[in-house]
Amino acid sequence: MQIAREAGVAQSTVSRVLNGGSVAPETRRRVLDVVAKYDFQPSQAARSLVGARSGLIGVVIRDLTNPFYPVMVKAVERVLHERGLRLSLVTDVMSAEEGLALLRREGVDGVVFTSAVEREPLAHRMVGHGIPVVLCHRTLDGFPADQVEADNTTAGELAAAHLLDLGHRRIAMVCGPAGTSTARQRALAFRRTVAAEGVALTEVDGAYDYATAYEAVRALLASAEPPTALFCHNDVMAYAALNAAAAAGVAVPAELSVVGCDDVPLSAWERIDLTTVRQPLERIARTGVELLLDRLEHPDLPHRHEVLPVEFVQRSTTAPPA
Repeated sequence: MQIAREAGVAQSTVSRVLNGGSVAPETRRRVLDVVAKYDFQPSQAARSLVGARSGLIGVVIRDLTNPFYPVMVKAVERVLHERGLRLSLVTDVMSAEEGLALLRREGVDGVVFTSAVEREPLAHRMVGHGIPVVLCHRTLDGFPADQVEADNTTAGELAAAHLLDLGHRRIAMVCGPAGTSTARQRALAFRRTVAAEGVALTEVDGAYDYATAYEAVRALLASAEPPTALFCHNDVMAYAALNAAAAAGVAVPAELSVVGCDDVPLSAWERIDLTTVRQPLERIARTGVELLLDRLEHPDLPHRHEVLPVEFVQRSTTAPPA
């Protein structure tokens, strides 16, 4: 077998790599380099019949620690099940090459991306191989695929308006990565709305990550003039803010108001009761799958970009400043 010869390994090792088995990282890299070089596709024979479909849809998720994504994947899976289709999951433990090899080996009909970032390598590779792709939740400017997202601009505006209406003037924003459409859109809208009222804004990087956001908020609360209100770009960072405040002895909402964004089910739990902006997760998932299935039936359709409405949900983590 040519791949085994060039990679300097046994054929059984190549098989383990392509099937997700246990292989040393350096060996795995050599095999995948050769796979990419020859554009090897083990599943090609199974798809050799013109018009044949596998009934399998790939779903790419990049952060299993964020409860938003399991909820999104569950919603996608539910819609696929209704259509008699199956799901193949690619997570962040795989490189782009490993993900591409897995999805092509399994012969997926199309792929749903739930967490695309700028220069998303796997999405570009899939499109380059002629495999239909839909971007759900996060989008990429100018990317040649169907896309669906929540109205992140309105989300930022609603969060800002709520805190301003409560009377807050020392406001901080805990931001997600600039390379994501969600963080970029929410930040621009929140920043613009706050600036229109002549209010200065402090911004810190939370990276859509609990630990990063916790440290960022801890530093904010220890500053000479700590904020009285925070807008966090997702609910996970808002949870970090709530816990950082508790550790610092800062009462929420009496001394600090916190607003999140997503409204995952955990946010409605009584012990959290987070004020947040609700994304229509089920509708995003359903619309994304429908766009992808339409693309499979009608490959020449113009690419579509759907923006779905959001809803502000006021709970107990916001109040007027003391």
